Order: sequence, then C-alpha cells, then structure tokens
Amino acid sequence: MDDTDYNRPRRPNADTLTYMKSLPFDEVRAQTEINAYLEHQKKDLETVHQDDQPNEVEYPQMLSAAMSALDEIQNEIASLAGDELGSKCIETIARIAAPYSTTATRKLLHGITGYMIHLSTHRYGSHVVQTILQNVLKNWGTEVAKTLEIDEEEEEDLPSLRDLIFTVAKEVAPVSKDLALHICGSHVLRSLLCILSGCTEVVPDHLANKAGPQRGKLKSKKKKKKKKFIEDGSSVTNNASYSEYKLVENPRLDPMDQTTKDCFNNLVFEMTELDLSCSEPEKPSDPGELQQFACNPSAGPLLIVLLRILTLQGSEISKDETQKNVKPENLTNEVNDSISNFRLGILPPQIQFAPASSAEKLAKTILCWNEDGNEQAHAGDVIYGLSGETRGSHLLEMMFRISNDSFYEMVCSAGKFFDVAIFCEYANHDVSNFVMQTLLNTARTREHVELLIKCVEEIIVSGFVLDPKNKRRGILWRAVEMASKFRIGQETLLKCMKKGFKALNMDGTVSMLLDLKQPEKEGGRLILDATGARTVYQLLHFVPRLCNDVLSGILEYSADELENMCNDGLASRCIIDGILDGPTKQKPFSQAVTKLFSKLEGRWVSLSVSRVGHHTVRKIFIKLQSMDDKAALSAELAQGINRLNGNSMGRSIITDCAVKDYLESKEVWESAVKKRMEKESFLKDIFEGNLDGGEKKRKRKRKKVKEGTIETDQDEVKKLKENE
Repeated sequence: MDDTDYNRPRRPNADTLTYMKSLPFDEVRAQTEINAYLEHQKKDLETVHQDDQPNEVEYPQMLSAAMSALDEIQNEIASLAGDELGSKCIETIARIAAPYSTTATRKLLHGITGYMIHLSTHRYGSHVVQTILQNVLKNWGTEVAKTLEIDEEEEEDLPSLRDLIFTVAKEVAPVSKDLALHICGSHVLRSLLCILSGCTEVVPDHLANKAGPQRGKLKSKKKKKKKKFIEDGSSVTNNASYSEYKLVENPRLDPMDQTTKDCFNNLVFEMTELDLSCSEPEKPSDPGELQQFACNPSAGPLLIVLLRILTLQGSEISKDETQKNVKPENLTNEVNDSISNFRLGILPPQIQFAPASSAEKLAKTILCWNEDGNEQAHAGDVIYGLSGETRGSHLLEMMFRISNDSFYEMVCSAGKFFDVAIFCEYANHDVSNFVMQTLLNTARTREHVELLIKCVEEIIVSGFVLDPKNKRRGILWRAVEMASKFRIGQETLLKCMKKGFKALNMDGTVSMLLDLKQPEKEGGRLILDATGARTVYQLLHFVPRLCNDVLSGILEYSADELENMCNDGLASRCIIDGILDGPTKQKPFSQAVTKLFSKLEGRWVSLSVSRVGHHTVRKIFIKLQSMDDKAALSAELAQGINRLNGNSMGRSIITDCAVKDYLESKEVWESAVKKRMEKESFLKDIFEGNLDGGEKKRKRKRKKVKEGTIETDQDEVKKLKENE
C-alpha cells in the first residue's frame, strides 16, 4: 500500500495533548465508583418503599470526566490516535465510557472513520482501533445508562452505530489481504470479525488479572539489545490455536441480521476469496495465496481466529449456554480447576465444527481438498507443508482439536499419520513433532489409539523420545496421556520405556523423567522437567497394578526432596497430588500414602504454613486410612499451633485437621474427624453422581492378553452388546 492510497490525519494539537495529560484517569477507580453508584441507586429504590431517607452518594467522577473529555476531542480522535500519549488516553476513555454509553461509542467510531487504513497499520493507532471495536461488544444496556443519567438521544450529525460499523468494515475490506499480512492490521481485522459475528475472546484464568492498566508518568525508554532468535520448534509462543472464543448477546448489533451477515461474508471473501453465502462446496484449487497466508506470522493466527468464529457460528451451542450464570460458590473452584489443568497441560473441551458447515468449508479450502473423488491431489502435500511451518503447524493443530470425527479421520488419512515410518519422520522434525503431540492428544477412537501406540513404540524403545537432549519428551507425555485416557496399551508403553532407558544406559524411570535438582539456596525454587512431571502424573493414572514401580520411584527421594516437591506448584500438582488423588483405598496407593506420611514426619507444620504445601497436608489427612495415623498428624500439628495461627493457611489447617479438638480430648477429636470424613464422602458421592448422571457404572472383568500385544477390551464389549 502506498501513502496515497489512504487518508492520513494531521498532527495532534499540542494544547489538546496538554489537556489530555492533565486528566487524572484511573480505570480501576472509575469501575469502583460506577459500581458503588449503581449499588446505591438500587438501594434507593428499596428504601423509597420503606419511607426511609436515602443516603447521598457522589456521581462517578471518572465517568463524568471521560464523557466531558470525549466531547472536547471528538473531532481530533484520529490525530490523537497516532500519538503515544494521546492513544493511551483515548483507549482509557473508550474502556471507561463505551460500555455504558452508545453515544460515546458512536463518537469514537465516527472519529476514526475515513482513516481506518492508516490507523490499522500504525503502531499506536491500531491499538486505539482495537480497543474501540472491542468495547462495541461490551454493553451494559439502556437501564444502566438511565441509572447513570447518560443522555442517549440521537444526534443528527452522528450516523447510527450500526452504520458506522458497516462503514468501517467497507473501508478496510478492499485492502484486507494487505492488512492480514501486517502485524498491526491483522489484529484490527480480528476485532472487526469478532464484532460482526458476535464473538469475544475468553481470557484464560491463568492469564486473567496479571497486569492492570498503566497509570502515572511515562518512564524514559531504555534501549535493549536485540537477542538473536532462532526458530527451532523447541518452544511455542503466541500460539493463537489455544485461544478460546464465546458468543455474546449484543443489542447494539445483531449478528443474525442479514445485512450484518452480508457485511461479514464480504469481508471474509475479500480476505480469503471464499464465498460463505454459497451453499455449494468450493472447487478444488492449486496451493497458492491462502496457503501462504496460513504460514504467515500475522495472517496465520488471523485464519485461526476466523476458523474459531465460524465454528462457533455453526455449532449447536446457544448464547445462553455460553453465558450461563455460575454460582459464586462454584466460581472459585472452576477457576482453580482451570489453573490446575493448565499446569497439567489439559485443554478445556473444544467445540467441534459440524459437517458441511462454513468452518469445514474454510478448512477444506485451506487444505485444497477435493470433494469430487477419494484421491487428494494436493491435500497431502499441503498438510505436509503446513506441519513443518511454525504458524502453519498451529493452524493444523487447531484443526485436529475442533474438526468433527469424519473430517479428522480424513485429514489423518490424507497426511498418512498412522503410518509408522511417516509418523517417525514427523516426530524427528523440530516443528512437526508438535503436530504429532496434538494428534496423540486428540485421538478420537480406540482404533486410532491402537495405531498410534504402534507408531510410538519404535521411537520409545530406541530412546529417541526419552533422551532430554532430543527435546521430544512431549510425544512420550501425550502417548502416556492417551493410553491413560483410553485404557489401551498401558503395559506396552511401560515395557517400551524400560527398554528405552536401558538403551540409553539410564536407571530409574521416575528419576530420569523428573531430572530433579534441589534449590541452590534456602527458599529457592525446585528445578524439574515439566514435561517429565506431567508424564509421571499420567503414569499414576494407569491401572493400579501397573503403578507400583512409579510410586516406588517417587518415594525413593529423600525427605528434603519430597518436602520441596510439596512446596512447588508443578511438582505438588503432578506428583504429590497424583498419589493422593489416586485410588488410595487400594494397593499400592494405600501403602504409598502411609509411606509418604512417615517420610515427611516432623515437617508437617512447616508445610501447613506454606502457600502450596498446606494443600498436601489437608489432602493427606483425608486420605490416611488409619485413625492412629490421623491422630499422629493432628498431634504433630498441635505442637506447632502457635506457628499455625500466624497465617491464614495455618489457621485453615487447624480447622481441617481438627487440631483444637485434639487438644481438648481424644473423644471430641474422633467425633469431629468422623463428621469430617462423612461430609467428604457425601460430597464425593454427589460429585460423582453428577458426573455419571446418577447411574452406577457396571463393572466388567478384563481379559488377560498375551505378552507382546496391545491389551484391549473390544472383544468384551462385543460380547456385552450381544448379551444385551
């Protein structure tokens, strides 16, 4: 694009910048003031009926200042968006005022119309455009606007919000291909696609509230030396394939309106040359521009977002389900589970696109899929090419996660992923090995699992995926996770791992996987292999009779090392919780819990006052089968009760482990513990009943399989079906 292809705003007025700099904007304070005012107004309505005199509360000053500032600068928004300070001020105003005032949103959008192409490619202006567009979807409704006494009367000189959004879309549509390749422009297109489709990105719980808005004076910039970055595929950063989106109710713009659909389809067509309005399948084409887009650092993530949006649009899930209200008492547990699953590398359930949907149409267009016959002239080559490209592999991984079962099998067949030699070739590559990890993680049927286990046997026995120097342990982790989930090939994998470690002259499965290193100084962090720790966690989910060696390997560590594991977030979740969350009433887990308790004797008080370690104390108290062992733990904690009272973690342990009851008398302690155990059992039954739909699972015996074969219960399933 040349400078003559778009309008460029004039430089910002110095007096306006001085005025903007003088405004004391604070987003956190603004939100606090608005919430307090709305709560007060709600209480006023209740007190009117009771003839009480309501208390007065000040109108939100930050909101008032933002609305006033917007009136002052509404004709200079495009100019200010190109300035570092001015752009931050406009973003702050947008975040404060736009969710509550449709008029404010219209003023902001009207200020950037005509300058969209320039601002979309500007380092500061693109962020302003994104923030304004994102806040179009945030709307608290007309009732809140009335409560805040915001004047939402139609202004003759301002177009409607709907027309402004369409104007912005039409302005960028002709150059959408160029913007898709631009690092800033691609993000603007993402926001615009989200608005037209009624979707918004979901921020994961482990990333939420990590950084607040920037306030105060701007610090002088320090020059940093650029580090030379070599893309070897050993790490994945900025991966859009893991992003999540949800449908939102937006009264400002209805995505189901035909005009909105036409605008969305036109933008997609200009960007990808894919006609979503046509119900007929696309004719197969040779690899070209779209495949290059898939491998581009900017356009590749944009295609991933588009595929996610189309999947949501064509799914059967409703807006009410995506916005279901969560009870406050369950919200904390859901957040904790989400963070815990992130540490374990467990992805949330994925919405799959339906057959013959727009999302499948886009996926097939990217892969140059031939609908006319079974032979694929280009699909196999495209899959092979994408799997070796950093961004293209992200797109392919995302297809594995969200594709329907039939399309998933067709892609695997076209890529020949179930062929042992080709699988090993992919696994040897620095980038495509991540695609193989996703393939193992997303296996759909037992037949797929059996084929994939045969594929990984060779590279495990040779020690290739076990040697940390090769950086391929992710394949082992996902293979073990798959075997744990489907209950297939567990014994086969353990035998292969023993042969592989023997080939590398390494002793001890657990010690080699964890590669544990003690902290260099007191209070330092434990160092361990994260992928190895997650592999051990999945090994502990094998059938109990196969877990003996893994449990013995963990308990061979010294008391100091086990204590450091309890105090480390990843190690405690993967290793210690892997033991305590297992079938602790069965051997060898029951013996492992008792041995763990004895090895950490004398350290339970220090663990109880630790931010991470106190979770282990609470769990092991519940899991100990002997009342004598529970009494010994309460007795040790009672000796350090003064230290436990020093922080909130210790005080919670005093309650959960009945420490005060133990000091009172043995009878009182036993009564309190029995009540606690009954409550835990009751809650567990309710939880398992909700998961199983209130029906008990029918137990069935598994047949023993001859050595050297993959154990499976398919024959048993067939017999059960015949009997039914």
